[in-house]
Amino acid sequence: MGFWNRLKAQWYAEGVKHSTLGRIAVPFIIEHSKGARSYLDIGSGCGTLAIPLAAAEKRVTALDSSEAMIELLEQEIRRKKLAGIKTINRQWGSGVVKPHDVVICSNIPALVKERPEFLDEVLALARKYVFIIESAGPDADKFYYKELYPLLFNREFPPRRDYISTYSRLHAMGIYANVQVIEYDFDQPFGSIDEAIDFWKEYLGIVTSEHDEVLKKFLKKKLLKRKKGLVAPFRKRSALTWWKQTEQKKS
Repeated sequence: MGFWNRLKAQWYAEGVKHSTLGRIAVPFIIEHSKGARSYLDIGSGCGTLAIPLAAAEKRVTALDSSEAMIELLEQEIRRKKLAGIKTINRQWGSGVVKPHDVVICSNIPALVKERPEFLDEVLALARKYVFIIESAGPDADKFYYKELYPLLFNREFPPRRDYISTYSRLHAMGIYANVQVIEYDFDQPFGSIDEAIDFWKEYLGIVTSEHDEVLKKFLKKKLLKRKKGLVAPFRKRSALTWWKQTEQKKS
């Protein structure tokens, strides 16, 4: 089943409803990919970018390895009665994908980091443009981990890989990409404090109840009350690295 089990996928889908990433990134992508008709969204998840791209009448192929994510995306496609989205539930590299005018990879650090040939594969598939969205800043926090790791595990949360690593690799390949730093909200809603505790335990890999009271005390200070429950407010900063294929040639 992998990282994105159905529980995590559903939580993520709820977070997407409160996210401004699509509202900010998609107009930028469309503006800077003039003349493009087809878009390949690698690691599409439940449609953070694929849905608004299709709503803008673009042809989109949404590829994700998580069956749960693709199921949620297909539900949203049906609900919004969107045309022009093709979904593929497949691990990257496990089958042939046709070239598209634009290739997008948003917030998939493991794929970019752990697959050395990934950028070469992207170059081969993108006829016109490539857009890669990654965290901006190695000290970027995730789900309050910087505070929770010392509190729960007595160790620091390690620095995270950010866009500079990818930019450096592209530069070495002779690709002098553009970078646009964007900020967006990705608030996570919960029906109750108990659901929030379950969320953090799932993401932190905690299977016992020994940390429940510590988590509850911590989260009660962090979460904001809303009419329908609680929300964890998150403000994220990412780098949108992009280039035009006709202007950039691999050396």
